[in-house]
Amino acid sequence: MTGSSTSISGVRSPGGSRRGDTRRVERRWAGATWAVHIVIMGLAVLLWWIARDMVSVTQQLKDGGSVRFELAEELRGEWKIMSLATQPVSLEVSGPTKEINDFAAALDQNSGRFSYRYEINESDLANLKPDSRQQVVLTVDIRKFEATGEAVAPPELTVRPLGTGDRIFTVTLEHFITRQAYVDLGPSGKGQIQVTLPRDDRRNETRAYSYTAEVTDVDLEVRGPASLVTANSDSNGLARLKVSIDAKQVLDNFAASKAKTIESVLDQGSIVSIVQLLPIEGVEVRDKSKGVGVAEVPVRVTYTRLQDYVQVSREFPVEIVFPNWLAQKGARVDNLPDSVPVDMKVLSSQRANFNEMYVHLRLDLSGLSRSEIETEIESVEGSTLKRYKLVNGYYSLDLDTTRLTYEFNNASVTAENYQPIGGEMTIVWSD
Repeated sequence: MTGSSTSISGVRSPGGSRRGDTRRVERRWAGATWAVHIVIMGLAVLLWWIARDMVSVTQQLKDGGSVRFELAEELRGEWKIMSLATQPVSLEVSGPTKEINDFAAALDQNSGRFSYRYEINESDLANLKPDSRQQVVLTVDIRKFEATGEAVAPPELTVRPLGTGDRIFTVTLEHFITRQAYVDLGPSGKGQIQVTLPRDDRRNETRAYSYTAEVTDVDLEVRGPASLVTANSDSNGLARLKVSIDAKQVLDNFAASKAKTIESVLDQGSIVSIVQLLPIEGVEVRDKSKGVGVAEVPVRVTYTRLQDYVQVSREFPVEIVFPNWLAQKGARVDNLPDSVPVDMKVLSSQRANFNEMYVHLRLDLSGLSRSEIETEIESVEGSTLKRYKLVNGYYSLDLDTTRLTYEFNNASVTAENYQPIGGEMTIVWSD
């Protein structure tokens, strides 16, 4: 036999080549290596991501919190905070990134959640001298801020207020002052009113009265921040208080409270009424002798009947007042005069006020109900128009009694029924 080898299918001969098998093994190992690399890289990214949120960092949250400046009990009523009592504060936050981000998001939703306070006491003001406006400027070190119950942060975070530059906040305070006060009645301190009194014959009588008012039996002073007191003081340095007097309402209220007639009260000549002071926000009014707060003062009102009337006469245009159902249908009044003369008496000092600005002559039809006149409404032949003959109507007067004190020449005449309409008038409308 020769040295050649024989192989059987499927069985490698002892002297055969192994190169093909090696290549296949190498290819399998190469594929496995890439898979391992991908897994390792994924784990590295995951670990980096976790570590990133676990490592402590420091961030600044601009205006993330606030500080509220308050006056100690012993300073209230002596000083007022004139600058912003609540000011924004930036925060320095240390801790894991995730918790910082969650904390910042929560503050964005509720900006007032994280707050500090600082109580101003007498020692803060001991060495400060008020200026000409009775003001002082207090500087507060941010390290003295006290966290409030609202200043709650996650336990993983450290939060502290962040100052700007020298870590100082400034607060402006104003001193309270006391001044003698008086009540200025202004234009309401005197004037004229008109009253209507019933007569025995069931008619009404209109009378005019002048009145004067004065505050009696009070010694007042005011106390408050200097700027507010000064702003409400006159050139003599006296604090000016105000009341508003409605002499007619004072008369009516007094008569009702005493169960008297208006005429009997007027016959007294004067009455004393308790009137509310117009408040000045931030300023206290006190009775100087009693040292107690005052919100109202006694006002004596004296009434004097007026007799100085002069005759006036003038023509005024007629204003029509329709009810809604007629106004909506574009109603008109045929045969209505352009103007009607008005004759009456007014105070001589008010003669110039007898004009169209303060006197309005009206044909008031506002009480005309369609259901009440339905049977008297006529149709206009050949059209869609309706008409109603107006009878028994009256012209009425609308008079500005703050400008005109008046009497009618005839005692039976009233402003509501000044004069009956004359002639035949017809209301016409499109139905």
